[in-house]
Amino acid sequence: MTHLHMTPEVSTIRVYDAPGGYEARRAYLGIMTVSHLSDTVVYLHGAVGKIDRATHRAALAMLRERGVTTVQYERRGQMKILELGKSHQLSNNCT
Repeated sequence: MTHLHMTPEVSTIRVYDAPGGYEARRAYLGIMTVSHLSDTVVYLHGAVGKIDRATHRAALAMLRERGVTTVQYERRGQMKILELGKSHQLSNNCT
């Protein structure tokens, strides 16, 4: 007998200009891909569209609220590692 287990390994963060954008199926302004490397470590990549500093901070806050402690990303050809501690001043502008 075969036993299966599926884990969510990839998520997307979509950026809207107003609350309820996803539920209303509005066009998104930007999108980011989140690859879950473990329960607490993610690789953030594939950012397309409007991803400014405020949006980036809101995405980090969203990830931290979901238990992520380490974010890896590539910037100008260099791998970066960002530790999300409680002391980070991140925006809570996310849903």
